[in-house]
Amino acid sequence: MKIAIDFGHGVGSDRGAVGFIAEETIINSVGSLVVNKLKALGHTVIEVRPTSASSVSDSLCQRCQKADNNNVDLFVSLHANAGGGIGTEVFTYNAKEVPEARAVLNNIVALGFTNRGIKDGSGLYVVKHPSATAMLIEICFCDTQSDVDKYNSVGAEAIANAIVSGLTGQIVSKESGKGYVVTNYLPHAYEGYDGIDIGYVLQYFEGVKCYVRGNAKGIWIETQYLDLDKCNELKSTLGSWFYEIKY
Repeated sequence: MKIAIDFGHGVGSDRGAVGFIAEETIINSVGSLVVNKLKALGHTVIEVRPTSASSVSDSLCQRCQKADNNNVDLFVSLHANAGGGIGTEVFTYNAKEVPEARAVLNNIVALGFTNRGIKDGSGLYVVKHPSATAMLIEICFCDTQSDVDKYNSVGAEAIANAIVSGLTGQIVSKESGKGYVVTNYLPHAYEGYDGIDIGYVLQYFEGVKCYVRGNAKGIWIETQYLDLDKCNELKSTLGSWFYEIKY
């Protein structure tokens, strides 16, 4: 299956809500795991959040166009709610009963979050405009302490597993004996310094599929899932560039 994953907000000044935890923190933590787990299960993932946009409208349009250009089967936008409520809800067009959306909702609710149901997302750009079946997942409320406590207790990985299992119908668990390597932030360019040559860094990952990720603080590299022996080999090779092995 080919799935578009939209890390909501995160472009220019559009950073999403901020409460006891930033919405962007939840999106990036859960989203990165969702992407890696979908790929590990053999699915094609198209990440559609743009790196830049002239406006929020342009940002939203770019996301949908990229999904359409890649002829995806599903469009999934990840968010965290705000406004003082509690729980999880999933938006579909006209609140249509989409099996994958219902499964995602049920799976997250099973982790202990309050069920707010399938809601009408026909007024939401990324639900209305993609050609593929689309959904927008509001994982929890980032400005409600009880939801944030639940999020921190349950953890991003369990939530990512719930989403991936709901989308694919496949059982998701930690891959026995496997993990992936995450680097530290790579040095920025600044006046008088050209930064780091990504091609040079990638020489250390010969034969390993890598993904460049970033946030307001900078960029880093994550690998595909690898045998732990290979992860530890990279850890030794990377030296100060190494940050952690994730599972």
